[in-house]
Amino acid sequence: MISSIMAKLLVFFHDNLGVGWGMSIIFLTLLVKVVLFPFSLSQIRSMEGMKKIQPELKKIQEKYKNNPEEQQRKMMELYQKNKVNPLGGCLPLLLQLPILWALFQVLRVPENFNIDFTNAYFLTMDLTKSHSYWLLAVISGLTSFLQQKMTTVSTADTSQSTMMYVMPVFMGYITYTLKAGIGVYWVASTVIGIIQQWVITRFFIHEEQPELK
Repeated sequence: MISSIMAKLLVFFHDNLGVGWGMSIIFLTLLVKVVLFPFSLSQIRSMEGMKKIQPELKKIQEKYKNNPEEQQRKMMELYQKNKVNPLGGCLPLLLQLPILWALFQVLRVPENFNIDFTNAYFLTMDLTKSHSYWLLAVISGLTSFLQQKMTTVSTADTSQSTMMYVMPVFMGYITYTLKAGIGVYWVASTVIGIIQQWVITRFFIHEEQPELK
């Protein structure tokens, strides 16, 4: 169902805007980002809220480190007081997964959706080929790192710091192994996400600090 919608939108951009398949993928990516904007706004607000209350969270964790139940209660009180949802950053990611999978299906076997990707090139890249474009993989890794650095809440958790470096490398590798068309989607989505986050933090999120008591 979602794959069919993605295929129709892709063909619409290609046929009606007179652009190549690569630009059609980018336009489709932009449309997906616009549709998910309200959820992204909620996600980034939640992440920014978590960043601001992080010092107080550390105090609670240290003060009640030997009393997990009281620690959890105090943390929940802090979340409620500052209207922060610690799980608020997960929803847009979960919503994007079916879309990513649907587009993956379309780009993996375009012929199943009556799309002819013969001579489908973008910036000299054959969008139907995989294991071919290291530069695209490197850009994917670098942009993923930048986005993760912008969204990561600073903590003393070494595992989180490690993941901030491991995940971009993993994403770069995955981009290299998949067809270039999917890599173009992922890089475009990440770059648009970075711009979107800057816009949201600059124009949509109030600068006042949360009430920490």
